[in-house]
Amino acid sequence: MATRPLHVPIGTAVIAGLSRPASKNPERTDPVIRPIAISALGTGDSVDAGRTIPIRAAISGVAMTLVLGLLTACGPTPAGSGGLVGRMLGIDDTGLPHHALGGGGLAVLPVDVMDGPFWEVTGEMPITNPDEWVNVVAKLSEADVAELGGTTSLIEEDGDFRITAPPGEYVVCYWLGHVGVSVTGCVDLELPREGELAASYGEGGFGIAVK
Repeated sequence: MATRPLHVPIGTAVIAGLSRPASKNPERTDPVIRPIAISALGTGDSVDAGRTIPIRAAISGVAMTLVLGLLTACGPTPAGSGGLVGRMLGIDDTGLPHHALGGGGLAVLPVDVMDGPFWEVTGEMPITNPDEWVNVVAKLSEADVAELGGTTSLIEEDGDFRITAPPGEYVVCYWLGHVGVSVTGCVDLELPREGELAASYGEGGFGIAVK
């Protein structure tokens, strides 16, 4: 009787037992278990019953597939994928170690709004010197940020944040504690296409820079 091919579905590894010797009783017919080829994960090839491949090679293929899958699932995300990443640190001027400062957020605005629109929206007196924007304390809602053509970046509890914006010059303002209330300090910053940011807040005010 002809041997039919055995199709091994994708993602399946089949290991067959060895042929069992026939019973000594001539009237009893024992089923014969034929070796079946082992298919490495992901091949999905049809193989003929009775033809074998080395077990070690098949297991190596399976192991390699599992390792690659784990690396893909757990590998680090590049800093620039989807924007720039950074961490907000609280600066203690008494000599205690710096610590992650979670909560609040960042308003990322086109720098041109500081020529007029920002001050009109906030109702504050215009400050023309960018070095003095760090002293700005002004009410700024998320709706105001959108109106000014900017974006809002939330700061996670561990201090991590991500800014998604095209490369260019921006002004970044800091919401301390609660987003959409009052910003406490703004910084003129040139954002690259990708990279990491270092942000901090302490007695000296808010600061942010590209690492």
